[in-house]
Amino acid sequence: MRRICATVLAVGLLLLACGCASSRRAGKACFSAGAATKQPTADSTSGELKGAPATPCLEQHGFAVFGFRAIRSSYGQLSVVGEIKNTGSAARGVELQASLRDTSGRIVAVGHFCPASNRNIVPGESWPFTYSFGRQEDATGAELRIVGSFRTTDILNAPFTTP
Repeated sequence: MRRICATVLAVGLLLLACGCASSRRAGKACFSAGAATKQPTADSTSGELKGAPATPCLEQHGFAVFGFRAIRSSYGQLSVVGEIKNTGSAARGVELQASLRDTSGRIVAVGHFCPASNRNIVPGESWPFTYSFGRQEDATGAELRIVGSFRTTDILNAPFTTP
């Protein structure tokens, strides 16, 4: 009986510790208050979005987010856009989570995505990202979190050899 109680207690503590660790990792976020009505304009000389700040709004897991904002199209569709840069020392992929909130702070939509899909982003390289939520009339603010980074193996481009 003691062994069963000790096992149940150990499993409960393990689940509690895992839940607390994951919520601490997701604690940092970029915020964009209000949804803009204009599309971003591209600078013809650099190809970068005008008005993107030089300092990141979020740095975590060896990645930095620049120029994060929400954009509402003339059709009422809401998208989040920005740029992510690998500031680490290894080529890695990254998963992002974008959330939309209403005026009372409640989450109205959430989306998870990987800007580089299944590819690694090499150190120093930047990738633009966009995620469309469709029509979201109640959304008044957006936030972005870096969920984590991962290493992918590019098996599709591996050299083919026969034994």
